[in-house]
Amino acid sequence: MSSDSYQEKIIAFNGEVLYFRLTITRLTDGETDRTSELLFRRMAFKEITGRFETKSEGKASINRGTSNMEIMCCSSATDARTGMLVPCILLKQYKKKRSSFRYALLIVHSSNNLEPHMEFKLQYELKDNVTLLKGPTVLWSNEETVYFTSLKIGKVLSVPIQLPSVQLIGELQGKGIVILGARKCMAEEHGDAQSDQVVWGNEFVGYCLETEKTFNAAQFLPHAYSSVVTCMFIDTAEELDNQLKATVVAATTKNPLIWFESGIPKDVCQLPFEGPQKIEKATTGREDGLFIVTFDCGYVCSVWKEGWKVASSWQGIQSLHIDDFVHCGTDQILLLFETSNTEDIFKNYTVTDLFEITYSSNVEKCEDVNDDSAVQDNRLLTVQALEARLQSGLASLQELQQQLEVKDRVLSQSSMALTSLIQGKECALSKAEEEGLVSLWEEETCAEISNGEVLSVAKDLPEFVEKVWQRVVDDSWVVGVKLTESACLSLDDVSLSLLMDQDICTAPAVIQSQSNVLQFSKSPFSGSFPQCQTEPLAKKTRLASEKSGGDSGTSYIEESFSEFHRSQTQTVTTVTDLSPLLAFSNLNCSVMLHATINTFHKGSLRAGLPVVFQCSRVSLNLEDISLGKYYPKLLNNSKLATEDASEDVFALIAVSRKWSFQIHSHNHTLGDLNEWLLGQMQCQRVGVNPDYLLLNNQGASGVILFNWKIKSAFEGTLHIQCR
Repeated sequence: MSSDSYQEKIIAFNGEVLYFRLTITRLTDGETDRTSELLFRRMAFKEITGRFETKSEGKASINRGTSNMEIMCCSSATDARTGMLVPCILLKQYKKKRSSFRYALLIVHSSNNLEPHMEFKLQYELKDNVTLLKGPTVLWSNEETVYFTSLKIGKVLSVPIQLPSVQLIGELQGKGIVILGARKCMAEEHGDAQSDQVVWGNEFVGYCLETEKTFNAAQFLPHAYSSVVTCMFIDTAEELDNQLKATVVAATTKNPLIWFESGIPKDVCQLPFEGPQKIEKATTGREDGLFIVTFDCGYVCSVWKEGWKVASSWQGIQSLHIDDFVHCGTDQILLLFETSNTEDIFKNYTVTDLFEITYSSNVEKCEDVNDDSAVQDNRLLTVQALEARLQSGLASLQELQQQLEVKDRVLSQSSMALTSLIQGKECALSKAEEEGLVSLWEEETCAEISNGEVLSVAKDLPEFVEKVWQRVVDDSWVVGVKLTESACLSLDDVSLSLLMDQDICTAPAVIQSQSNVLQFSKSPFSGSFPQCQTEPLAKKTRLASEKSGGDSGTSYIEESFSEFHRSQTQTVTTVTDLSPLLAFSNLNCSVMLHATINTFHKGSLRAGLPVVFQCSRVSLNLEDISLGKYYPKLLNNSKLATEDASEDVFALIAVSRKWSFQIHSHNHTLGDLNEWLLGQMQCQRVGVNPDYLLLNNQGASGVILFNWKIKSAFEGTLHIQCR
């Protein structure tokens, strides 16, 4: 027959939980042999099920004989050989007489292999005051002395100072492993009878393991607190101007939790339980996070760093762990409650950050021992946090409203200035500095602005414009301007805009838009698509009519247009969304032509000077639209070869997007694609330009234009224009 006993330990590692179970089997039929087996599992939290599920597991036979085996502690530490953080477990082996003790440190690798890292023997038994740090290095205290050992050291060494009370064994950035503790202080040792150490009879000192130097630790805790502090946590520590600045959280025997800054107490929070043993920090999703305090007898409480108040408290806790278990980028607290179920340690647990994340296996058994005052404090903290967020949101909203007001005011002034400029009137604009604006022009451009040569308004340039036309294609309004040959030779960067007449609305309807301008192509039209890169489609525009006091002059529509298409007729088009304009039964607009004078111009205007002039007026009303007055007649009869048919082609191209396909065939000659398009696809040749093939089976919204260009017997390019 045999009897089993077991011991369990848990650590949090990289968002997972490592579970260790040491099982010792005793043979009871007069034999004293024992078999020890170590089982370990990697468990991950699943948000869908709210449970910890086993990812992998392994086991190893540790000992067979008459020795007893126990798990001393388990923790994660940096392996000096690889620089990686690894889980470690320290085992204790001893005989029944307890005359000597052997300790073995094991490392758990990601492959679930156990590596015996090092062993050491002691003539005394280690208690719970064991710490595993980088190396891994094992540190413990015994009879006012701190001892340590590691694989690199190869033996047990002791710290050369006596510390009756050790408050912290940990790591500090830039210093490595440090030991902080209190010791008795004698007047003859310091020579100053009025010093804090002598007055209080204790001094708080530190020892750096790497430099082997002792230092005054008063920058962490005042000497007066050294004898009453039971545990502490160093939140931050950095050296500025050769002086260490540290923020420390410490708990005392009188149960207050104290916040220290550079050795000066700044805030105090009364803890709900007695006997604080350990302080940890959880960087949760709220503000600066939480400090978690563990007490005797399974009590735990949390304290908000912001506000320095108790956030929550629990009892009946078997173990506590902090990590990012739900993989959200911040820490959560895992509370494992005491349970009578010896087979499942995860029978009753809670995962929470006391803010947005809470998962519990059994909510009813998760007892919160907050009293009424603590609950009220928690509610007050919640309300304060919500108020702070609300105030921040209101401030951002007010700032955004101010920016929108400035934007609308600047656009309104620019609209009136443009209208006044066209009408030959003067209009003063506010300075950019007055509106809090920053110029995005380069210095050379700013110099030109200061010289007053930014824009020239030409009132009479008839030789540039031959005809203005308009079309309505589905839900788009297209306005086109047929330019003369002299315009092609004299103008660059040509674009169009529309100014709505004053009687339509009393305030400028300023609309954000995106303009894309293509340069004039000086080569004659070849019957193909324009030899220029297709621009992206224009953004849809929306009228926003706002009222403003005083005479607003005229209002305008700033058009969004995607591209210009030019042929031997030199036509420039602009496209805008028709839907917002339907709110006006009758719409009258001035067509404004914007351009830059180039070096080929033989007139009086200086080369490089921007110009704008009114080239015509257009009208649009619902009745004409409903009667199809502006509908492209080419869609009803593709054989038309009139000037109106040419305008229809430009309108269709203006509202379409372009795709180009390069077709290569190395082994076979290309077939006649036009024949296939005319036959199988039932396309029709465009009479005004036979290089275009028109597919019009679904009305204006489904029009497709094809253009097939053969480069050789083995290569060709297919251009497709469609909505």
